[in-house]
Amino acid sequence: MSTKVLMILNNHYTHDPRVTAEAESLVKHGYEVKVIAWDRKRRYPTHEVINGIEVIRIKIPNPLDKLLPFEILKVPIWQVLAYKRALQIYKKWKFKIVHVHDWPDLPPGAWLKKRVGIKLIYDSHEIWSYMFLRGRIPKFLREPLWREQHFISRYVDVIITVSKGAAEYFLRFYPKIRLVRNMKQRRESKWERPDSSILRVVYIGGFNKNRCILELVEAIFKIRHKIEGIFAGPEVKGISDVIVMYSKNFPVKYLGFIPRGQVLNVTKKGSLVYLVFKPKDPLYRIALANKLFEAMVVGRACLAGKGTASGKFVEEYKIGLVVNCNVEEIKKALINFIENPKLVIKFGRRAYKVGHKYNWEIEEKKLLEIYQEITGEM
Repeated sequence: MSTKVLMILNNHYTHDPRVTAEAESLVKHGYEVKVIAWDRKRRYPTHEVINGIEVIRIKIPNPLDKLLPFEILKVPIWQVLAYKRALQIYKKWKFKIVHVHDWPDLPPGAWLKKRVGIKLIYDSHEIWSYMFLRGRIPKFLREPLWREQHFISRYVDVIITVSKGAAEYFLRFYPKIRLVRNMKQRRESKWERPDSSILRVVYIGGFNKNRCILELVEAIFKIRHKIEGIFAGPEVKGISDVIVMYSKNFPVKYLGFIPRGQVLNVTKKGSLVYLVFKPKDPLYRIALANKLFEAMVVGRACLAGKGTASGKFVEEYKIGLVVNCNVEEIKKALINFIENPKLVIKFGRRAYKVGHKYNWEIEEKKLLEIYQEITGEM
């Protein structure tokens, strides 16, 4: 009889590549998986089946959703609603494992562990205390408010996280840490050489000031010749609208938000993947960017940020260049690629080779081993 797994996820599931990869891998290997997801934007079906995974979405009641101005204030409501829905599911569908994703989902998982005695996996994609508390609340108050260590030490059976830096954070107070990185599934049987007649710089992802998007746009604007910028991501005032403005007269394109299934195809059309992030954000110092793994899957050179985990990886494996978040430095690096197209080819080919060691097939095996260990199937 197949093992039943309930995942709890504080987003709508569809556009989360890590969670969908994990859930689909489990289903492929005989597990039954349901996901309780948070429909923050109230746009998605309350129930659907996607690639064998049943997704049950929860919305915050409309009056409260409108009343509370910040997402962080809605988290306690989400936690209670997710817990109640999970108990309803358990009455008819006795899951053995609850797999929670990041801090907002940890309390419901802990409450379930305490109530019905199932196994609890804490899958930490981000260090939320860095994201929300650092610089705002004194260090000695963070744990009393956040209570992450409390829930982990009492209820968690194993922690999964995404990078060595994140693992070191948790090892301070918990011994059972396993790495499952955000790798991409290999699908290319051989490396395909990019067009070297023009430098196509690709960025696909979220837009914020720590990702140095406007610096790239300005650098492309100053060069103009033999270069094109391709941007894909959500509409964000002050960034996406600036890209659209430049696209009317200069070699930049804004594709808007693209589905997960198109990310690698668009990446492959480029010759250089852009991941220049500011190292002042502690997450970028400890975690490798998804863009890095996408570049390796299709074999494309990288331009990364100095002082970031991704930048150090790019330097170590010699798959691109690293710069500071500075228009002139970015411009200089881009000109270097334009004037030396053999660099684009060399770095891209090497990235593809490195990708043989860093791909989802390897990470999937790690995930399955974790499940076999906590269910006693090994």
